Amino acid sequence: MFAVTAALTLGACSSGTPDLTATTHSPAPSFTATTSTTPSPSPSPSPSPKSTTSPATFGPPVGNPCDTPGASAAGLPAIDFNRYVDICLGMSFSEASAAMRGPTVAGEAMCPWYAEILTIDDPGLYVAAVSYPEKPGDEIFLFRMIWDGDPADAASFAAPATQAGISVGSTKADVKAAYPSANAVTIDDPSRGPRNQLVVAGPAGNSMVFDVTSGRVDAVYWGKRIASEAAGESCAL
Repeated sequence: MFAVTAALTLGACSSGTPDLTATTHSPAPSFTATTSTTPSPSPSPSPSPKSTTSPATFGPPVGNPCDTPGASAAGLPAIDFNRYVDICLGMSFSEASAAMRGPTVAGEAMCPWYAEILTIDDPGLYVAAVSYPEKPGDEIFLFRMIWDGDPADAASFAAPATQAGISVGSTKADVKAAYPSANAVTIDDPSRGPRNQLVVAGPAGNSMVFDVTSGRVDAVYWGKRIASEAAGESCAL
């Protein structure tokens, strides 16, 4: 879940020193003439100036590709209200496969509207894209990340995170500090029983929902249709 710096300094220095002194005596006894010749030093070449030209920058601009077509999400947090890495809400599974390197994004046999896009069985981290069950794979409307284990263990794992640094393993206090407007709710999840959640409203009708267990986040949902809560897991969605 990518800088080159070059510097070139050229310098050279040479100098001439007087190397010839000639003395001539006239044979006439009435005088002595002395002649001395000293050549001028050779000029020292000036050092070449350092290059001030910056290396050319290639590639697409960095930014949210869902807001700026053609931009690259490289270097940005993996999770935003409308995307996971390079996969945007509204994409089909086939478009998602073309947008991001990795395995093909495809629905599961038992629930073709649900596709895992990150699977790390050890320690148990999973990210999925969810499309509408009535039109499996046609349009992603939701992403889900879940930590399958003790949420405290997730705090030291490099899991995908939001712009504010919130991920599985974050504490409830972390979420409230990052998103002061988060609304605390309790729901009866048909798959997992009673759940305590923090719901954060985002732009364009999108939301983020953080499941909190034992004071720490163990699941994150982001996208549409979760403005008040997020219930269900995998094929139960």
